[in-house]
Amino acid sequence: MRPWRRPWYYAEVDEPYSWIIGILAVLVAMAGVQAFRLSTYTSVYSYVVGGVVIGMVVHELMHRNVARRYGMRSSYVINWLGVIVTLVTAILPIKLIAPGYTRVYSRGFEEDRRGILYSVAAGPMSNIVMALVALIAGALVRTLVSSVFAASFTSTWLIGFSNINSYLAFFNLLPIPPLDGYKIFRLSLELWIIMFIVSIAFFAATLMLL
Repeated sequence: MRPWRRPWYYAEVDEPYSWIIGILAVLVAMAGVQAFRLSTYTSVYSYVVGGVVIGMVVHELMHRNVARRYGMRSSYVINWLGVIVTLVTAILPIKLIAPGYTRVYSRGFEEDRRGILYSVAAGPMSNIVMALVALIAGALVRTLVSSVFAASFTSTWLIGFSNINSYLAFFNLLPIPPLDGYKIFRLSLELWIIMFIVSIAFFAATLMLL
């Protein structure tokens, strides 16, 4: 009997190629063929692509770097099934952005519970921080900039960017496995409640301002 082999679509690709493939998959999922046109990145609605790509990259980098800070080996990997699912959503109204994940290994000793919690929470927390900074900046631009066109374009982009990142935080904080929210919920209920409420509040605020 031949030994069982995992199908090719379960194969994983590690850094640095995982970043290139993951970002390209997200760009195509969000913009389709428009991902390869310059106008996609210069229009006022480029905040959708920018928010998702920047939000995803920073989210995964924070997972990885905080895990390393606590002595764990960590890297961003993609698997081809996740890439395929992400690309298929290019033709759907609802996007499922999941080309890969941050893989974490301990170095042969018992993992620090606090380190695990902080590394998991770092991802959605980075989206919350970006959402807050962009929301404040967008509101200030709308209030202080005298040029109507410049104020409208810049504030819409910033508030839209905040909207995307607050949604990413909210989605990732849902207490459903294998999302970050499920792990945070089990490790620290208090932290999960605070982060979840804040993500909903920011998302609601940006919807009212867009």
